[in-house]
Amino acid sequence: MPKDNSGELIERLVEAVKYLHLQLHTRHLDEWEGLDMTIPQIKTLVMLGHTGPLRMGSIAVYLGRALSATTTVVDRLVEKGLVDRISDPDDRRVVICRLSDEGQAAIEVFWQNERERLQLLADILTPKQLQTVVEGVETIRWADEEAMKALAAMRSSD
Repeated sequence: MPKDNSGELIERLVEAVKYLHLQLHTRHLDEWEGLDMTIPQIKTLVMLGHTGPLRMGSIAVYLGRALSATTTVVDRLVEKGLVDRISDPDDRRVVICRLSDEGQAAIEVFWQNERERLQLLADILTPKQLQTVVEGVETIRWADEEAMKALAAMRSSD
């Protein structure tokens, strides 16, 4: 139950995050356009860049798609030379997906462009403002991780 002005603060948070998402992330779509990729393909590429090699089943869970649909997504990334499929040395039936050198290079360009955009923002802020922003974003990250743990616990108890 919202206390005091927390309802207003939540609305301000939602609007600020929506604005930041639109400003920071929709610009990236132009960068990916030349690769002719779908959103699930981009999500898979970014996830593999963040987590490292994953089993096909883990990618399917992340995307919220059936294994067959995920296989199609990964197949297209393999065709583009962005992802490699390898067999698990412990179980040849298991397929592991990892970024190829070309896929890794694409992710590095993506994050370098993001870093440059954020550097422009940071340069405008005073050191105190930057500290406040960083602490706020770190708090949001912590809260999100806690919410994900709680959600996973609820799902596992079903």
